Amino acid sequence: MLLDALPHLNTVPLTISLIGGGTGAEQRALRARADKLGVADRIRWHGVVPDAERVYTAFDVCVLSSRTEGTPVVLFEAMAAGVPIVATAVGGVPDVLSAEEAVLVASEDPVGLAAGIRDVYAHAAAAARRARAARLRLEREFGVGPWLDRYAGIYRLITRGGGASAPVAA
Repeated sequence: MLLDALPHLNTVPLTISLIGGGTGAEQRALRARADKLGVADRIRWHGVVPDAERVYTAFDVCVLSSRTEGTPVVLFEAMAAGVPIVATAVGGVPDVLSAEEAVLVASEDPVGLAAGIRDVYAHAAAAARRARAARLRLEREFGVGPWLDRYAGIYRLITRGGGASAPVAA
């Protein structure tokens, strides 16, 4: 989807850094798609980058253009780095980020994805505010402290006998 969005971003001076691996066949298909769309010269294919979270601060925007997702760790890494995020609102993404913290777009909408990316460049102050809000949410809801507090609450509930009751035969 990001490749399909690139032709709609000709007025935005950007180069896409693709991080991550796929099978050789997937990579070949994506490279062929980039060639067909005439955007191959705007893409850098980095493959798997160990400790990729170290390089996030070099990016203007983190784009997650997934068609499906669980709860993607890449979002937590981008949030921690304070990088503006544009993501498709699929799977667990809306559970991690809201419109106050990122630009969320529909899946399968490359024009919408391009508009979200363009918005980050056109409204840098608003993008920076969303990135700060995302970082605060990360600390507040997904940091080690909040997770430990949730687990402690679960254990307290279980040890007090407040867990799920056994089914009753009718």
